[in-house]
Amino acid sequence: MTGQQADIQWYIAREGKQHGPLSDAEMRTFVAQGHLKPTDLIWRPGFADWRPAPAVFPFQQAEPAPAAPPRPTTQQGRAPQPAPRGGPAAAPGQPSFEPDRIRVARGSADSGGRSGIRRAVGALVLLALFGGGGWYLWHSGMLGNLGALTSKEGEQVPTVAAPDSSSSPAAGDTAAPAAPPVSQAVVEAGAQELDTKFEKLAAWNVVKREFPDWYGEQLRQAAALAAQNQPEAAVNKHLTEALVALRRQHANDALSASTPKLKEVASAFLNNLKVLSEKSVGACYGFISQGETSPVVLEMLQSPEQGAAVQAQVAAIFEAIADGRKTPTAHDKALKEDYDVLVQELTKLGWKEADLQVFSNPTLLSREPPERVCKMVQDWFNAHLAVADQGTQERLLVETLKPVVSG
Repeated sequence: MTGQQADIQWYIAREGKQHGPLSDAEMRTFVAQGHLKPTDLIWRPGFADWRPAPAVFPFQQAEPAPAAPPRPTTQQGRAPQPAPRGGPAAAPGQPSFEPDRIRVARGSADSGGRSGIRRAVGALVLLALFGGGGWYLWHSGMLGNLGALTSKEGEQVPTVAAPDSSSSPAAGDTAAPAAPPVSQAVVEAGAQELDTKFEKLAAWNVVKREFPDWYGEQLRQAAALAAQNQPEAAVNKHLTEALVALRRQHANDALSASTPKLKEVASAFLNNLKVLSEKSVGACYGFISQGETSPVVLEMLQSPEQGAAVQAQVAAIFEAIADGRKTPTAHDKALKEDYDVLVQELTKLGWKEADLQVFSNPTLLSREPPERVCKMVQDWFNAHLAVADQGTQERLLVETLKPVVSG
């Protein structure tokens, strides 16, 4: 990929809402994973207006891979040694070509390796957006609504009109009956009941303390839904999605917390993954792929006993948000040497070059078995927490916690 291609910013319009930007690599991964819809619209700098997705990325049926030809042999009858991945075979007596990847043979990384390990943080986010796994579910049909946008080049992204929801239903359609009105007294009583329930839940206690107005409004909305005979699962989902939105809104505050608070977030996240893994691989992977909105986690969040670990993790994030809001800390960016240290810690946990290549490649990681993904993510955080130098650990944690608090 050329430098110019890497700088392309892509935008998607779906159901009247605009989303982006995505880098060229992210967009093509999104397409390759089948998340682009034929009804989507696409725009990037240089386009006069939005274009239909099929006109930009044709929807082609994948062709079966051709059968591998017979493996050639050398004059001595021996099969030649395979070329390193990403490069041609080396001529006799010549150094082999090696792609930009992480090397851990001696417990250190070269310049190309550092680039790969730095990309691992981004890979975790990409895994979530495009690979069916990762830290969180990208809402609104895999897309987060960002409203009116301006590209990096300064071009105004064309606006897309939202679908007209006020039009009469099409022939044969039946309009949904309006929900019966709910009295204010019933709503307030329901909100008080929820407040009593949430007193036992660590995360909601922190949220109530730091965002009392928001907390009260969400309880009233949930009580209104319950009074309209909405299923309990729908009410819980509403509350959880609101909580996720609040966390994302204050992600920068969390990342401005003191180093001890950041370590608490990382430790709580790791412990939650361990507890979920003990419950089942599906529970762990569900949390990695869908965050708090995973069906298993949704149910656990409402239980003081079963959901203690995930409650502790969410509480740790909001404690970090509170700390960052009151006394923000400026953290330095991670250095090349920091990633060398991280590679060494991962090597101690048994990671090989192939593991690092998989973990830093969102496409490869999304194809791994859920059990391995859960194990690798836990190793990743164990390695960060094992770093002895406090400055190195602080810089690494700020980077690796970004998808945890903003995803």
